[in-house]
Amino acid sequence: MISRISLFFAAALMTWSSAGAQEVKRPPLRVPPVTDAVARFVPSGWRLETDKVREADLNGDGRPDAAFVISNGGTAEDSAVVKHVLVLALRGDDGKLHRSIVNDAAVLDGDEGGVFGDPFEDLTVERGAVVITHYGGSRDRWGFTHRYRFQNGEWKLIGLTIGSTDTLNLEHYDNQDINLSTGLVEASEKGGDDGEPQKRETSGSYYELEVAPANAAPAVDGRAAVGEWPGYSVLLNDKAQVIRNRRFWKGPDDLSVRLHAVRLGDNLFICAEVTDDEVTAGDTVSLLTRRGLKIRPRESKKVASEKGYIFEARYSLTEIARAAKPDDKYIAENLAMMLDPASEYGDTQGFQLPVSIEIIDRDKQKYRAVFSTHISGSPYPGAIRIFRQGTLTLSSDVEH
Repeated sequence: MISRISLFFAAALMTWSSAGAQEVKRPPLRVPPVTDAVARFVPSGWRLETDKVREADLNGDGRPDAAFVISNGGTAEDSAVVKHVLVLALRGDDGKLHRSIVNDAAVLDGDEGGVFGDPFEDLTVERGAVVITHYGGSRDRWGFTHRYRFQNGEWKLIGLTIGSTDTLNLEHYDNQDINLSTGLVEASEKGGDDGEPQKRETSGSYYELEVAPANAAPAVDGRAAVGEWPGYSVLLNDKAQVIRNRRFWKGPDDLSVRLHAVRLGDNLFICAEVTDDEVTAGDTVSLLTRRGLKIRPRESKKVASEKGYIFEARYSLTEIARAAKPDDKYIAENLAMMLDPASEYGDTQGFQLPVSIEIIDRDKQKYRAVFSTHISGSPYPGAIRIFRQGTLTLSSDVEH
């Protein structure tokens, strides 16, 4: 949901960030590659946020690693806007800490929280995952929590919690708790923004595809080549995920699907690897709006595979946005701002569009089991969430 809060945060973030970047000259950020203690990573002119140093096993090797934040500015001695930089270090066989990540985008700076002040709230470690919490705003209060886990040699975003409230409408809230590893979202809301119909208290679950930017466009050829669909996927293979004709479903070999998605510019690419024991011409994969209207792809291909078939398609994100939110006259502009590489809009939360993916198994000319990213009985449709480069996988964005 793109709300008044999101628009305020985006505009303020761009204004304050650009102003801060032009006005503040900071000491060089040269973090050494290896040290024997956290404090020795801190460069001259910077300080360690000592109350947020966490030492725990982050990569599963039984040795205590380190997650911490170093900062500059924001003190009586240095009144410049505080800048926060995340540092993650892994302990090696030599017993020393080895620099893994130095990132200044994962933790917001002091001028990015609105009138509420510095939005950086906490850094913790939960079950081996690095957890970063922010809270800010003015009348409109927003908060989000990112959970990163070290897996397959990368720091992957595995969880994202987003929430908003209105201090002048105490009953209003809008919350989403997202498991990026599975795509499952738990959501709840009440009230609404100014000028919108007020929603009664609502809660439910759905699945969303987490869409990462691609370096090259996948070939829409129905072949799903190795490495062509990196990132996250959603697996539909359980009876609870059958949205219609559940009694006809005989198990994962009868019908199941793994969904992938990436984007390049305005193009959204979707791949469905479908297991189906009886493939027919009537078997379909469709992208649907909340109202059940099909969104046509620019191109698509369905090819038989060893266990069923593979469906690949290319859509226009702008066309999806307009179909998904026909009453939002700013949806195309908001999306364009999100997709612009020069814009900082949506860096941390992604951009969500309420559309579902439906897989229909039509055996012997009859409609059979139907899988969907919409969950039966939920008030929410499925969704896709589009992320900017550098959010789904943490990388070092500071020169050493």
